[in-house]
Amino acid sequence: MAETPEEADLIARLNKGEERAFETIFHKYYASLCFFANKFLRDKEAAKDIVQDVFVLLYEKKYQFPNLNALKAFLYQCVHDKALNYIEKRRIRSEIESQLDIPLYEENAYFLRQTETEMYEEIFRAIDELPTECRRIFKMSYIERLSIQEISQRLNIADTTIKTQRARAKKFLQERLKDLFSLAILLFF
Repeated sequence: MAETPEEADLIARLNKGEERAFETIFHKYYASLCFFANKFLRDKEAAKDIVQDVFVLLYEKKYQFPNLNALKAFLYQCVHDKALNYIEKRRIRSEIESQLDIPLYEENAYFLRQTETEMYEEIFRAIDELPTECRRIFKMSYIERLSIQEISQRLNIADTTIKTQRARAKKFLQERLKDLFSLAILLFF
């Protein structure tokens, strides 16, 4: 199809760098290029971004076109290429993110296990610092879960002694552990 005089004039003005010619081209092809890009991307916002990038390229590079068909071919080819690049980047990014999810999860789980282990170690170090008889009663009462009467029978000591030793152990641990004492309560009491 032959180029009309108006189209030839538009291309001539665009080749000279006239902004009004550029605006005319932009308004004439923007919507159809967005539709074209969206066929590939299925993302209207990304399609608009790509078409705008192509028009920025056209404006900044000041390409010379022999006719309107060459300009249209350039615009559609640029949109096509940028859409495919966008799809490829999105695919690669998705693959990388999916590969990173597992190690990040494992890394977080490892960190949580390490932190939990360090807290338990600190609690058990504090328990080991209890005086011998106090530590023995604490472990029988709160780790082995023996009742006061069972401890009393095994150690052949009075119930009040067991209660006193347990109270001393709690007080010592509260002072020694400070912030970790609430965790110790959850674990033992």
